Amino acid sequence: MTNIEKYDDPIWEFVLNSKLAQYIEPARKFWEHITDIDILGTGVFPVQGDSNPPGFMYRVTNTPVRSPIKNIQVFPFVPVAYLQITNVAGGATKMVERVCAANSFKIEEFTIIEKHNLPSTYHRGQFVAFIPTKMLESTDMIGKWVYLTVPEMMSILQDKTLSSVKQKLIKYV
Repeated sequence: MTNIEKYDDPIWEFVLNSKLAQYIEPARKFWEHITDIDILGTGVFPVQGDSNPPGFMYRVTNTPVRSPIKNIQVFPFVPVAYLQITNVAGGATKMVERVCAANSFKIEEFTIIEKHNLPSTYHRGQFVAFIPTKMLESTDMIGKWVYLTVPEMMSILQDKTLSSVKQKLIKYV
């Protein structure tokens, strides 16, 4: 089998780091204000703000198990196409995949995670997500988003928790 490590070039990390540098501060702000986000459903949404770099979005999944990044239901990301990486032997897609392999690529407090060809995220294209390294090491520090119907919410407000709510919550505690 061919040793693919011999094709790695240290300049690739520098290139990816320089392209992602403009997203670090917006990612930091996103995570600082994650509790202020109004979660209205699952999908891909643009990160609100005037000073965000192009293509900066976030993904919401209905359960932490079905998330592209296990146990992280909401995370900011940028499609790799927005990074405009060119003139890479073998292609930018493979380069980004190799640099981010095994969640080993870190920029400041973030682990940069690469995913590609996922039917549920941004036209099945390749993207990189900005996940705080501490969060990956201990996912119990964050809460969970649970979908509740209007009758379920009303029952909670009336101090009469329905069994359907308990069933939804039991798997998370």
